[in-house]
Formats: sequence, structure tokens, C-alpha cells
Amino acid sequence: MQLTTNVCTVDFFPEAFIADEGVKRFQKRVTWNANGLKSYSTVTMSTARNEWESRISNGAEVTGYHVEQMPRSEYAPMAC
Repeated sequence: MQLTTNVCTVDFFPEAFIADEGVKRFQKRVTWNANGLKSYSTVTMSTARNEWESRISNGAEVTGYHVEQMPRSEYAPMAC
């Protein structure tokens, strides 16, 4: 899902799809409209749902949907 305000655009990309359980986590990308800077994080399904509800109730518009994972060329978290 992609949510847009006059300040930033927030994209949620599914991290993985588990056949019997669905999507459990999302890669979240926040892009600041003023300067194009980006911030990345991983969020759980419950956190994503809460954030969607909060942002939409505060005036954000749904401007797109992501059904594919975020390209690894853009964001690849380190594994420990």
C-alpha cells in the first residue's frame, strides 16, 4: 500500500507471503517530499494496520498498492 500526504509518501511492501498464513511483515519506506530523503524499516502486520488506520484518519490518501516485494537493489537489510 502507498499512502501520501503533503509531507511524505509511505510505501508498505510485503516482505514475504506464507501460503497458509499470508503476509506477516512489511518493508516500510518513508520518502520525504521536500528533499527526497528515504527511511526504511520492517514492520509487523499489526503495526502496519495500525499505521494505515492512523494515517488515513489523519488525511493521508491511498495512492497505490504493492503486491511485489521491494526491489533488493533498493533495500537489503543486513543479517546477523
